[in-house]
Amino acid sequence: MSTSTPVRTSAKVVASQVEPRIVDRRRKVQLVARRRRHRLLIALVAVLLLIAAAVGLVLSPVFAVQKITVTGQSRLEESALVSSSGIAVGDHLVAADLSAARDDLMNMPWVASAHVERKWPHTVAFKITEQQPAAVVRSGQDLVLVSSTGRILQSEEKVGPGQLLLELDGSMELAQGPPPRTTASQSDEGLIGTSVSSEVSQAIGVLEAMDESLRSELGSARLSGVGALSLELTDGTVVLFGPPEDVAAKLLAVESVLNQVVRDCMKTLDVREPTRAAVSRGPGCAGISPASASKGKSSQSSSSAGTQSSSAGTQSSSAGTQSAKQSPPSSASSSGSVGDSGNENN
Repeated sequence: MSTSTPVRTSAKVVASQVEPRIVDRRRKVQLVARRRRHRLLIALVAVLLLIAAAVGLVLSPVFAVQKITVTGQSRLEESALVSSSGIAVGDHLVAADLSAARDDLMNMPWVASAHVERKWPHTVAFKITEQQPAAVVRSGQDLVLVSSTGRILQSEEKVGPGQLLLELDGSMELAQGPPPRTTASQSDEGLIGTSVSSEVSQAIGVLEAMDESLRSELGSARLSGVGALSLELTDGTVVLFGPPEDVAAKLLAVESVLNQVVRDCMKTLDVREPTRAAVSRGPGCAGISPASASKGKSSQSSSSAGTQSSSAGTQSSSAGTQSAKQSPPSSASSSGSVGDSGNENN
């Protein structure tokens, strides 16, 4: 009994010396953690207050849209573009959906491309590129203006001055696919904004590729149900173009033949095989070739002049020689050969 009592006393002394230090340390650690949490909370609240203040400032009338500028358009009205964009004066500049505005502008038939930009502090800027009209296309009762990219721009009542006409056979499809999403004012237009079929687009590409001198002589064009293109010139000559392929070679053959052969009574010019272009003439010109026509005119002029005087005969002979020099050869095309097929079309 006497030996156990000192042990208990020693344990009580050790416990009384250790526990206060541990408790004090624990309190200090808890206090530091509490202070750290308070500082973090205060910082978070401050950041939130700053963000709220910034958002409030940005969304306040100080940064509202006060001006919308439009550049690049010539046919489209500025008010129509602004209305279709979905952005209006008074909207918050930051909240303005520029991507949606661009999509809405691109859905307008006459818009080829659109760029929408936010300019601080009060402006939204639209930069527009318009579609370029290429031809008026007639399909049944529909008469529409089509762009060089194959988009139907608007309905037409008639073919205007300087416009090219492309007529489609009844079996040809004018448009392909559904029209893009349009505004309420455009929803009843039907074909407006749609793209033409690939065959029609290729035919328009031929008209676009023409040289200005040839385009000025073109009265109309026609696309058959099998995709064959024919061109009617202002003098009545019909150019049998065939499918819209080998376009450069065929157009070169057309220009070469028209520049080199006598065009009196020409009925058709067949360039479906551009290296073997052929010309046919109307019934009243059967058997007449460029060379024989020139010789006949030269002989008649020389005979008439010879009955008056020898000097006049000399002058007539000289004129006949000049006429013969000016008379174009009977062969011309991109390969240097053209056939005159009389009354029959090749």
